[in-house]
Amino acid sequence: MTQYVQEKVERLENPITAWILLGVITVMVCAYGLFINATISNIVATKDLQSKVATLTMSVSDLESEYLAVKSSVTADYALAQGLVTPKSEAIYISRASSGSLSFNR
Repeated sequence: MTQYVQEKVERLENPITAWILLGVITVMVCAYGLFINATISNIVATKDLQSKVATLTMSVSDLESEYLAVKSSVTADYALAQGLVTPKSEAIYISRASSGSLSFNR
């Protein structure tokens, strides 16, 4: 066993192997730093987007409440004053029956 370990250590003393090993370690450290940087950037972006979503949600809520207030203030008299005209005749709808022919619905 001692001879096996001694042979491996001697191989590592070879400059090419040492430089390759050092290069691999350097690449791994750089990749780790890039991944940590990307993770932190994603966390910051997520926080910003969550605050924007909260702002937009409040804006939509305000618009919905404004819409409901305006909707509840519309009456038949107001609609007639704005030019609403009631239909004079009953509407006719045409639909295709399953047999392929047309039928009239009133």
